[in-house]
Amino acid sequence: MPIKIGLIGKTNTGKTTFFNSSTLSTNEISTYPFTTKKSSTSVGHAITLCVHKEFNVQDNPNNSRCSDGWRYIPIELIDLPGLIKDAWKGKGLGNQFLSIAAQSDALLHVVDASGSIDSSGRITETGTGDPVSDFADIEEELNMWYQKILEGNRDKLQKIIKAENDQVIALTELYQGLGVKKNHVMETLRLTGLEGKDVWDE
Repeated sequence: MPIKIGLIGKTNTGKTTFFNSSTLSTNEISTYPFTTKKSSTSVGHAITLCVHKEFNVQDNPNNSRCSDGWRYIPIELIDLPGLIKDAWKGKGLGNQFLSIAAQSDALLHVVDASGSIDSSGRITETGTGDPVSDFADIEEELNMWYQKILEGNRDKLQKIIKAENDQVIALTELYQGLGVKKNHVMETLRLTGLEGKDVWDE
């Protein structure tokens, strides 16, 4: 089963262009905001040298194909609707975006480095947009969405912690539908200094 990579970013940054070129798809591309209104999935391939020649063996790949010494590794790409500020509150297509993005094994953040997109995702004069802020805005949306889930389930979380006497298990259960693993929770608690604490402030 190929890994899933979700393409994220603000609207009009070129996510669908990248998606089409990587998967030979023909999804609509335009300069108006939110051309992509629902997610689209297709398969592209990462190409690398096959090692069977180096080891002088006959290969028999199960999860990819080898052609003339090149290994074609399938990767499932998900073209997601663009985000706007406060998407985590439900603005734009935020809720749809975030729930589908959570199903990805990895996220590829597409940023318009030319600064030709304003804060609302509209085409503007080159250099007037701020790609660094665009990057930070998307990261903030993801962070706030995770926080919203935590705050909305605070009572449930406290009950699981008391029953299991283990905050790692409780948090892993809370976020398991988002692909969060136990090691992710443990590392986050360590980095934030929240290990062993059952009462957290904002």
